[in-house]
Amino acid sequence: MEYVDGSDLKAVIEYMKKTNRPFPVEAAAMIAVKICEGLAYAHELRSNEGAQLHVVHRDMSPPNVLITKHGEVKIVDFGLAKASSQLEKSEAGIIKGKFSYLSPEAALGQEVDHRTDIFAVGIILWEMLAGRRLFLGDSDFATVKLVQQAQIPQVGPQRKDVTPELERILARALARDPAARYQSARDLGRDLTVLLYRLGRPISAFDIAELVRGAMALRKRTQPDKASIIDKLIEEALFEFTSLQDDKAAPSTARLDEPLKLSGFEDIGKWADEINVQAGGSAGDEIVRKSLPMGVFEEGNLAALEEDEPISSSAVPLTPMPSSGPPAQGSDAPPSGGNAGNPGGLGSTTPSATAPFATSSDSFPPPASGGTVKALLVVAAIAVIAAGAWFGHLIPH
Repeated sequence: MEYVDGSDLKAVIEYMKKTNRPFPVEAAAMIAVKICEGLAYAHELRSNEGAQLHVVHRDMSPPNVLITKHGEVKIVDFGLAKASSQLEKSEAGIIKGKFSYLSPEAALGQEVDHRTDIFAVGIILWEMLAGRRLFLGDSDFATVKLVQQAQIPQVGPQRKDVTPELERILARALARDPAARYQSARDLGRDLTVLLYRLGRPISAFDIAELVRGAMALRKRTQPDKASIIDKLIEEALFEFTSLQDDKAAPSTARLDEPLKLSGFEDIGKWADEINVQAGGSAGDEIVRKSLPMGVFEEGNLAALEEDEPISSSAVPLTPMPSSGPPAQGSDAPPSGGNAGNPGGLGSTTPSATAPFATSSDSFPPPASGGTVKALLVVAAIAVIAAGAWFGHLIPH
């Protein structure tokens, strides 16, 4: 759908009420003329074969009249529109549309045609001039009863600038009998155009644009912007990332059960050297022990965490190597089963036939760190918020 940068007619009417200003007669008549132009296009639309489609909007109301900030008037929401090409026929007695802007025949559940839209234009014009609702009861049922009766009070006693000619146009557009009503939107628009020339008051899209911009400014002051709400939600989600930033003002000592705070890509190759992982019995050591890859706490194997360290020639081979024979008598070499200070042959100078198989780090990847998991959860939360905002129409699209 086209994005209309402006406001709907309902907001413009409310803006005039809140500023205690009467809706200018010439501006109301000009907007009604533009609505009639749009309806005339829809009502007179024909198929490619030349057959008239008899399109009826059936939901003409101020919220469905959009006006851009440049003064362009557009009719939207043909969701209830009816055309002769429809396969399904309306059931008798079914009321469709907003109750306050129904025609009497629609409120009675009778068949409707393009003249029901003309009645709705009369209601819109009357409300712009009177500054209040025409049909509004205490309940939906009461509102429908008022529409069925179609008793139209005159606007002249309330506004002295409403001429008798304009009163006659309103009375004909709001006639209860469709046969006494304007028979086309073109005829109603033509009479309103003649009225504008006789009033002798200059009016153009520039004047209507001023009203729209005032309504837009009022809306921004009284209602929060939808875009700012989305920004706030994303900001709150991104706030979780602050735990990954280095807090330079924090004390040097930190609890071992707190998440590791990093700032960008830092060298963490020797961070294990700063933690007393060999001290047993504390809860902090158990947390660190669980967060590190398997085999780190084997005796003499802590240096495996330092990837930058060169691989020692004493590392355990990938395949067991049989002993080349008993050591020479009098040598200091340990027996083939490993020395007492290095169980399992780790760090021994002579490989043992019973030494465990060494495995590469690709076989058993280390578990993801707490910071990585947290970052992934925050990114997923942002994606859910953005999707909900999109399908919830908080972003305009």
